[in-house]
Amino acid sequence: MTSSVSKQDEEVRRSSFSEFQPLTKKPALENGKTVANDSSTAGRKISKKLTKNKKGRVKRKYTQKNYDPTNPFGVLLLEVEELFTENGISEEKRAVDINLLLNSEDLLAKYNRNLEEVKVSKLTSSGDGLALIPHPEIEDGFQAVVIPFAYPGETVDIRIFRTHPTHAEADLLKVREGSEMRDNDLINCKYYGKCSGCQFQNVEYTKQLELKRKTIENAYHFFAKTLKAANALPKISDTVPSPLQYNYRTKLTPHFDLPRGKFNPEMIDMPALGFGAKGRPTWRESVQGGNKSVLDVEDCAIGTSVLNKAMSNEREIFKRIYKTKVRGGTILLRENTRAMKNDLDEEQKKKFINEENGSKIPDTEDNVYDEAPSSKEGETLIKTCCTDSKQIVSENIEGREFRFSANEFFQNNNSILPIVTKYVRDNLKFENSESEDRYLVDAYCGSGLFSIMCSDGVKEVCGVEVSKDSVAYANENAKLNNIQNAKFILGKAEQIFDDIKFPSALTSVICDPPRKGCDEPFLTQLSKFHPSKIVYISCNVHSQARDLEFFINNTENGSQYQIESIRGFDFFPQTHHIESIAILSLKK
Repeated sequence: MTSSVSKQDEEVRRSSFSEFQPLTKKPALENGKTVANDSSTAGRKISKKLTKNKKGRVKRKYTQKNYDPTNPFGVLLLEVEELFTENGISEEKRAVDINLLLNSEDLLAKYNRNLEEVKVSKLTSSGDGLALIPHPEIEDGFQAVVIPFAYPGETVDIRIFRTHPTHAEADLLKVREGSEMRDNDLINCKYYGKCSGCQFQNVEYTKQLELKRKTIENAYHFFAKTLKAANALPKISDTVPSPLQYNYRTKLTPHFDLPRGKFNPEMIDMPALGFGAKGRPTWRESVQGGNKSVLDVEDCAIGTSVLNKAMSNEREIFKRIYKTKVRGGTILLRENTRAMKNDLDEEQKKKFINEENGSKIPDTEDNVYDEAPSSKEGETLIKTCCTDSKQIVSENIEGREFRFSANEFFQNNNSILPIVTKYVRDNLKFENSESEDRYLVDAYCGSGLFSIMCSDGVKEVCGVEVSKDSVAYANENAKLNNIQNAKFILGKAEQIFDDIKFPSALTSVICDPPRKGCDEPFLTQLSKFHPSKIVYISCNVHSQARDLEFFINNTENGSQYQIESIRGFDFFPQTHHIESIAILSLKK
């Protein structure tokens, strides 16, 4: 493994060092025009406090911010620690004096270096390569380095641009020896290799599914150690594929940056409009999007067709109005699906589409829209794009319509939703005579998706939410779909089951919390309620594993439950993201 330094590397080092300077510098000038400063600190989990030494010089001090162990940074630290442990590398052999590093430009240049022929060891849960490299200061010492777009077993050249106390971050410059899973002919995007949105476009889809199964497996390895030691975890089932591997995402949020501080809007060039870059990699030639922290993206391979049409239109609008902006911002693109009767004439059809307030083509009255078949006879699904965060939009799942505010959470891959809702519905059943009534509680019910889709076959459904707006949308969606046996209530976090009078022995509970998972008070209340079946749906498999470890081992009735199955569902092909559903039932 050898190192090399170039003029470009020196520029990268200076750019990296400038991140520790006070953010008060004037907007940059280029050819007499103001250009956006490219000093994004996205992904940094640390803060640098500025103090003065005895000579009055500014001294930079490292302070670790609080983080959730189950968020991406917390999980990465566990993965890095495991890599060190597996290779027998002591703390002394990997130590970094980060405060000294922050205050020495020479030392920073020593750490921020190029390395050739680095062997990649592992893949992180975020889809990045993880490798060991020689420590720049300690003899026979090592650093761990995160390398996006690199895969285990590969030999690569890298450029290190940032150092943390535990690990370094690097750009992938060249793949000298690729792994068997790398197939660049599969890439379906001109921005792949720079854009932070996708990690696996050059990996065959069945292999992506296996990688995601291992992500779930590793989550329980890290966060459910007691359950694993007691052989209380089932084998992780094969990941369920998405019917669409591209053009599936129904929400996109392209954004743009503007210079910090005061600037003359008339003197700025049009900033890039798109998505965040994943460092400054050079491994793939002819990648488009520019070299700023925000890539200039004209279309997204995983976004739906109507969103890409709308993104093109919004770009044309942005060209005309960006000089009116005083700060960076985000553009919302959200698909809006409504069922239209097939017997409408052309004028009625045009009126229906226009009333959906989709993304209009500049200077015309026409909307951008797509048509899709409906599950109901005599109807066609019309898909438009909403750009107003306050607008009410719709999604159509197996002929049922769900309305919600455009800026609210709703699953972003409608092609897999019928598969997921059927899986949940099938697993809510428990052993009892067919004549007995059954009940369903949907905790974290949102706008009522699972409550309504699982309402068949139960006597009564109660959805609980702490958001007043979500409860209102859920009740409206029940009426819209003529669901007579569902009600939705506003629940207090500390008393979420108090107003539910269902017999627990005949009740199933759906839990679909946000990424941070369930808190301990909720899990304690769930255990006390003592339902016959629990279906835990999670967009963060690490917080799910942590919650089940706590629920079974540390709550009143938790030990009476067994985990029947754990299975991933691929809501986001080409990315590292995976959703998991765990089924819990009372032991016999």
